[in-house]
Amino acid sequence: MGGVRDFLILSFLIIILINIILVSAYLISTQYGSVTLSPGENYTVNIPFFGPSKSPVICGKAQKTSGEVLPGVNVSVYYSNSLVNKSATNSNGQYCVYLPEITSNREYDIFIEYNNQTNTGDFIQLASNDYTLDFDNNLLFSKLSDKYAILKGSIINEEAEIENGRFEINLQYWPINSSERFEIFNYQKYFVNINPQETYDIPNDELNVSWQIPNDAKTGRYKFYIKTSFNAEEKPKTIYFNVSD
Repeated sequence: MGGVRDFLILSFLIIILINIILVSAYLISTQYGSVTLSPGENYTVNIPFFGPSKSPVICGKAQKTSGEVLPGVNVSVYYSNSLVNKSATNSNGQYCVYLPEITSNREYDIFIEYNNQTNTGDFIQLASNDYTLDFDNNLLFSKLSDKYAILKGSIINEEAEIENGRFEINLQYWPINSSERFEIFNYQKYFVNINPQETYDIPNDELNVSWQIPNDAKTGRYKFYIKTSFNAEEKPKTIYFNVSD
């Protein structure tokens, strides 16, 4: 008789446990972004590279689109679908994940895990990484009347808050009827700050990219090549302009 009673009690407890599991939080993992690291580079989400290091680190903040931070969630970094390392956000939603030394360019994927309440339908949406690079293309500058070739355009930001986002640009002479390319200047780094739902016009006091056109500059086509990395989302952009006499 006692055995039947114990069985009924155990069955009842299992049913209760199953119901608790069904209505309680379960773990969701979503990719927050990717970043390419070169040998000796540090990267922090929202914050640009900080000089050489043999132990790269990816840091940042996990938050909802409403701005509410997400403490105590796991942040994992993968390379080629293999887990490299993981960490958890602190009370301010901030995290740092340390990586082993790298000897060649590698792209790492960043995943954030968080609890999603099934019984309330409260689906958490992470802050957006989306932004658009919108620059004037194929502008014409004259050696006689223009002193500078100036990059003009906008960064159209959605819901992410960009703090000291990395903006890199180089300039090449890019003749149409030749396979030769001539570098005018190597990558220059700028750090930009953009509020959510803001259009960031360029040039401005923070980001002003220009090239003083020398008297002996070759006429023809030139190329600004832009690389940005805001909130772990890397985007390139090619902008051409022409120089005439």
